[in-house]
Amino acid sequence: MPTRNAPIRPATVLDTAAVAAVHLQAWRETFGDRVPEEVYTDRAVRWPGEWEATLADPDGPATWLAERDGEAVGVAQAVATGAGKIRSLELKYLFVLAAEHGRRTGTHLLELAVGDAPCLLWVVEDSEEAIGFYRQHGFELDGARRPAVDGHLTEVRMLR
Repeated sequence: MPTRNAPIRPATVLDTAAVAAVHLQAWRETFGDRVPEEVYTDRAVRWPGEWEATLADPDGPATWLAERDGEAVGVAQAVATGAGKIRSLELKYLFVLAAEHGRRTGTHLLELAVGDAPCLLWVVEDSEEAIGFYRQHGFELDGARRPAVDGHLTEVRMLR
């Protein structure tokens, strides 16, 4: 029997805890011990307030929340970067819990967040699964790199 899609809807300020929790869990699943525990502890404290401010802002970017059986399993957000930038749209967040990999939740979140628009995103350079996923959706590495996660990881930029 085919797997049903995870329902996706716009997140609201009432979803703050769920969005922050799925963001942190996806980080832990993706980065594991490559990121020190104190970074995760710091994010567990900071992110609920940051997400609350973002989700409460009526002029803020749309944030999409995927849920399965009433539990948050993914989140995506894109922002307008402004005129004169390399792309006018940036995918800021796309995190899906490991249990959702292969279930098209990431694809559906990406489609809602950016559609088929020209876009940029940053991804951890050794995340081959993520880089492959974005390549399947028309993104290509452009050679730009930057430190991430308090300097513990390096991100590479992808463009479409």
